[in-house]
Amino acid sequence: MDKTSVNPIKYAVILLLLIFVVAALFFLPLVLTQAQSQQNSTKPGSFSESLSANTICSIGLGGCDTAAQKQQNSSGIFSGIFGSSKSNAEPDPIITVVNVPGEGAVYRIINGKKHSIPTTEIFYSYGFDLSIIQSISSQELYKYPLARLFMLEGEETENKTIYYLTDGGMIRPILNDKVFFSYGNRKEDVVTINPKELNFYPRNQFIFIERPKVDRDIYQISGGVKKYLTPVAVQRMHLKEYEIAPVNQVEFDEYPTGESVIF
Repeated sequence: MDKTSVNPIKYAVILLLLIFVVAALFFLPLVLTQAQSQQNSTKPGSFSESLSANTICSIGLGGCDTAAQKQQNSSGIFSGIFGSSKSNAEPDPIITVVNVPGEGAVYRIINGKKHSIPTTEIFYSYGFDLSIIQSISSQELYKYPLARLFMLEGEETENKTIYYLTDGGMIRPILNDKVFFSYGNRKEDVVTINPKELNFYPRNQFIFIERPKVDRDIYQISGGVKKYLTPVAVQRMHLKEYEIAPVNQVEFDEYPTGESVIF
């Protein structure tokens, strides 16, 4: 009569395999969920998310570590442009400073408009620090219209002067509300700048009425009056194209006429 022997090692191995399978079925979903959470937390956010994080950080509601880490990558390219000095001033939470990686221009995003900061000195004069610069794609930056209306910070509302920024990078004071609204401007589109930046821009002295360039007459604004420049005078002054800006008929008529500049 044969006797069947029992191999305890064989059953022990089978038991361990069963335990392993049960444990795997229990813990695998938890591991996958945790991995997915970690992946989502490290996924780069959109510009709007980054902007929100920067705003929350600026007003002291947390989120500063994440915002700082994102900004550190974008600010590195400015170390050679802006130097290494720092500022302890707190940035305005409604103003965001951005840059397209690989490009030198740095912009302030103010009330939905973009404005290029002209120089390093002006950048720091606003109390900005390199760490607040956020990266933005060129496509996202393009969506913001240019800010062209400036006002000096600290001026009384009733006595404020609004300036227009020309395509040539020069500013011209807007004479009155009649001229201001004749261009379809809105007061909420006016951007406040500090005295250092205002003094940086050259003044626009030479204008022409918006007409085909082949038929334009050039005038010089001097002492609040417009003076016609003869072709001889224009040639003598060696005017550059960017120095001459177009104005509409309403603005042109608001300047009183002075004596022509013949030579």
